[in-house]
Amino acid sequence: MKSLQTRFTHDGFDFRQLSREGTIALFEKSKPSHSRESFEVVIVQTRPAENVLGREYPVRESLPPAGAWGTSGWTYTELEDAKTKFRALIESSQEGRFQPDGTPASGFSAGGSVNIAGRKDGASR
Repeated sequence: MKSLQTRFTHDGFDFRQLSREGTIALFEKSKPSHSRESFEVVIVQTRPAENVLGREYPVRESLPPAGAWGTSGWTYTELEDAKTKFRALIESSQEGRFQPDGTPASGFSAGGSVNIAGRKDGASR
């Protein structure tokens, strides 16, 4: 399986992995035209081998899709808030509250949520 890179560019943003434990990762996200970086906490996904528009892709890790934001990915403007979510997800995974592939287990509750500007978990996607 191809692992998720620790540094990459996507949609004009530069991503740099700050920390990872198992399938839980914390990235710094920046863009030259933005005055401030943001931080993303994700449950790394495993994508199957597939053919997309004639191009072959191996089994690989990826960030969650946009539609999974708030469930498998969260964006924060403050590093400390992102670290809080990162630690809460590690704790949840150790307690068996989500499966190794990142999908919530039955009765999963995203413990350790953070309220930023009135948005639960600070999700901005």
